[in-house]
Amino acid sequence: MKLHIVRSPADRQGRDLLEQSFRLRHRIFVEMAGWSALRRDDARDVDAFDNGDATHLLISDSGVVVGGSRLTPLNRPNLLQTVFNGLVQGDFPAHPSLGADWTRFYVHPDRREGRRRAPESAALFCAVMEYALSQGYSFITFVSSISMLEHGTAVGWRITPMGEPAISDGKPIVAAWIEVSERALQNVRRSTGMSRPLVPVSSSPAPMWPDGPHLA
Repeated sequence: MKLHIVRSPADRQGRDLLEQSFRLRHRIFVEMAGWSALRRDDARDVDAFDNGDATHLLISDSGVVVGGSRLTPLNRPNLLQTVFNGLVQGDFPAHPSLGADWTRFYVHPDRREGRRRAPESAALFCAVMEYALSQGYSFITFVSSISMLEHGTAVGWRITPMGEPAISDGKPIVAAWIEVSERALQNVRRSTGMSRPLVPVSSSPAPMWPDGPHLA
């Protein structure tokens, strides 16, 4: 497996990986999870936040995308404050410039079936925390089911809800923030058994790693 960090403007390989990601997201979130509002005739899950502000962390295996996530700076238009602002009751733990909104976490259905924590999921958890540290973020926000919040807590992250749960499509969802720290990174590495860095040490923008760091 390889990790790719893809931003716009992406090169040819990055565009191919994004296209795979959009189609896999549509399959997972629309066809399987039933998020009908995201349905598109071209079978691609693309929204207003798949833009130049977004960073896509994608996991591939032999050139095929098998997992991904998206991060958007909180001082730019983002999903939490635009679509789910009603879930936020109170202030962020720090200035929005020090945070990012974590959205569209997914692992290919064939990779997670019958597994408690797929390697792809473990890699994405580690990569998200590493990337956040490399960018100087102090917290990450997200909206998810209660079970996803429990997964984050299980890997040793400090997670704080930002309001009471609400019902969406018949299921409870909650907005929360995750503390970004070296300790949080060490905890998730220890929990997942992934000790090697996945994200480049340099925090300077780069469309992607063409060769990709190899994952354990």
